[in-house]
Amino acid sequence: MPHLGPLPTWSFALGVATSLFSVLNPISAAAIFASATTGMESPALRRSAKKAALTAGAAMLAFALVGQFIFSIFGFTALAMRFVGGVLVLYRAISMLYGEDPRERSTEDEKAEASRKLPEDFAIIPFGIPLVAGPGTLSTVMGMIAGVTWLEYGVVLVAILLNTWIVYLFLRKAPAVFSRLGAIGTKVVNKLMGLILAAVAMQFLINGVKALYLEMREAPPAAVVTLK
Repeated sequence: MPHLGPLPTWSFALGVATSLFSVLNPISAAAIFASATTGMESPALRRSAKKAALTAGAAMLAFALVGQFIFSIFGFTALAMRFVGGVLVLYRAISMLYGEDPRERSTEDEKAEASRKLPEDFAIIPFGIPLVAGPGTLSTVMGMIAGVTWLEYGVVLVAILLNTWIVYLFLRKAPAVFSRLGAIGTKVVNKLMGLILAAVAMQFLINGVKALYLEMREAPPAAVVTLK
């Protein structure tokens, strides 16, 4: 649960905003969006971009607002969410650095179902979830709100809204973004985003280890029972 504390620093606000931008990776998402909406008219493209961005934003806000309460029902602590978020984000970062973007993978069943859909039907699923707001993104949000103050919590919410708007702009201009970057440019950006994500994941894990160490140090020593 968030708690009272000092005003968040500019470095915290900037770190949250850039971390979310990196894990959302709207440039890579725009490239995938452009390839899937080829031939779509501008009004329909804008509607699809708006639906996808709003879906992703709603998912992130839902996890930020009620996710912690849901996990607390199952007995998960903020410390556990830091480790889970760190591991999932690190997996996503490694995939982006040394392999393909996990968002581009699809099974044969998914391809068959996709062929029966209209382009606009993709806006909510799979574009909004999980293309933009996938497990890595939602885990990042959960890691960001673990053990923060109420003001820092507010900063995270503002960063989510800001990045939702940025995602919408990139998706709306997806054909132009992809035509300027090209396949090679998109891969280069993907690698850079993966590098930033790796740093975010390691920071989550470092913060988790620090919190675990402090928790163990402050814990009362176990009682020693002597047998007579």
